[in-house]
Amino acid sequence: VVVVTVNFRLGVLGFLNTNENPYLRSIANYGLMDQIAALHWLRENIGNYGGDPENVTIFGHGTGAACINFLMSSRAVPKKPKLFHRAILMSGSSLAPWAMVRDPFKYTRDLATELNCSHVPLGDAMKSCLRNVPMHNIMQAQLRVPEYYYAFGPSVDGVTVDTDHITNRQAYGARLASYDLLFGLTPAEAFFYFNNQDIKVGLEMEEQDRILRTFIRNTYNYHLTEILATVINEYRDWDRPVRHPVTTRDETLQLLSDALYAAPALHTGNLHTSTSSSTYFYVFDHQTKNGDFDHRVGCVHGEELAYVWGAPLVPNLAFFKSNFTQPEIKLAETVLSYWTNFATTGNPNRESGTISREDKPRNNRAVEWPQYE
Repeated sequence: VVVVTVNFRLGVLGFLNTNENPYLRSIANYGLMDQIAALHWLRENIGNYGGDPENVTIFGHGTGAACINFLMSSRAVPKKPKLFHRAILMSGSSLAPWAMVRDPFKYTRDLATELNCSHVPLGDAMKSCLRNVPMHNIMQAQLRVPEYYYAFGPSVDGVTVDTDHITNRQAYGARLASYDLLFGLTPAEAFFYFNNQDIKVGLEMEEQDRILRTFIRNTYNYHLTEILATVINEYRDWDRPVRHPVTTRDETLQLLSDALYAAPALHTGNLHTSTSSSTYFYVFDHQTKNGDFDHRVGCVHGEELAYVWGAPLVPNLAFFKSNFTQPEIKLAETVLSYWTNFATTGNPNRESGTISREDKPRNNRAVEWPQYE
């Protein structure tokens, strides 16, 4: 395989939405358009680097996975000729509550106020005013953003993200049909929403209550009391009369992991299974023996990336530790085989022309991976 990484505009430079109305169909998601431009370039040029423009798989992690999911369902991405053919979504979905900014105009107005452009209306006048502001002033602007969410990310612009992205799930699912999908999670996706003290000693119930109320208030508009009661009833262990702070922490971690990552990812996968394209799902739960994270909470968000990028096979690879165990080296080989096979054929299992693990010891043979149903 030929692996290509691309850069695209982020934050306010990539996702500032100055549109007066999303139904006017005016581009606001410049970061997504950068990705589409990169895919066009790859289609035209990847053959010069030994790649096949008719066999392209794109993958991302977290917000990167959400972006790829947006591209899968975007009308701005042509279906003929295809710019890509398969997608791997690791710990992210465009249906996640954090994936799309629901009120981009509020943050545009807030930014304009910070930069003395609040006197002009949204649209071209706003763009002109902001373009006259020094770059460092824009980058240093401080905005208040609800916990768990972003001020600048993909939003409805009627071009790259349709106005019915959230409301018309049938249409959303139908647009996914053009692509094979491999998606997955780790058990402790919400790990980084907790501080070191929370991880070490746990949470008191008062802090859990604050977290739940904050999350629900920032996520939903109606029936907040009913939602809170339902969540507590589902995740609280009522069989324990005395609650240890570690138990409370684990409940809260599971709840946030489910709400922010697992539920939206599975929703995307379930919609995709209604299509004729292949769908595969994984849970990566290996915890690196000599890693940086507390083993008591489970495999955390991003811990699988070292194995996807083959860090155990390449000593001193940037951003990753080098003291992996022998079983972890074998695990990296297996993960790379699965990912490479899926990128080649749409099936992570061995097929003609794909990578086999049969020449490895029996305990490292890749198991047969069934399709997600």
